[in-house]
Amino acid sequence: MASQSGDALRRLAESILHGKQGSQEIALSCLEQGLGVDEILAKGVIGAWLEFAAWYDRDPDGALKGWMESYNATNRVLRALEAAIRAPENPPFSAAVFTVRGEGHVLMRDVLSLLLRSRGVRVYSSRKGLVQEDLADPISDPSLKWLVVSCTEADLNEQVSAIIRWAKQKRPDLRAVAGGPQAEKVGADIVVNDPYDLLKVLGV
Repeated sequence: MASQSGDALRRLAESILHGKQGSQEIALSCLEQGLGVDEILAKGVIGAWLEFAAWYDRDPDGALKGWMESYNATNRVLRALEAAIRAPENPPFSAAVFTVRGEGHVLMRDVLSLLLRSRGVRVYSSRKGLVQEDLADPISDPSLKWLVVSCTEADLNEQVSAIIRWAKQKRPDLRAVAGGPQAEKVGADIVVNDPYDLLKVLGV
């Protein structure tokens, strides 16, 4: 069984890496085999992008030619897994997971949202990119405990910082966690750059 699961995860990573159709079906078959969403994300999705990074180091032009297909395959997998997860009935807390409007690198935001949902957390997120008004409803939810932001682009740091400051003025009990190349520059309480370190910080 372990061998079959490992084979399925390798097939998933390869399918994403090469942007193949049917990646989502492989991901769902991994679920049917009893694999957890976190393992599918770690070894299938994140594993594929670690391979992509190695590919880019070897052959930047070749990797960039296949980037969009890999990205689209990843999105199909994430949407399929998201649809397969039931909304938590008694979430331990809620988290707002976001990138700001204009951020181009949103894949990790979507991975983190799904990872937290798989652990039973209620997640507020916006695929279009968040502006301050989008936090009005989450801020009113007393179960909201964390702001989780992925930030990669230096020219957006002030937007991220402004949202964190505004949210914490409204709710001083909130804590902000940031990841990405700009994470140390946006005024977050905690900086983490590994999805599984985030789980430890949040205690799920």
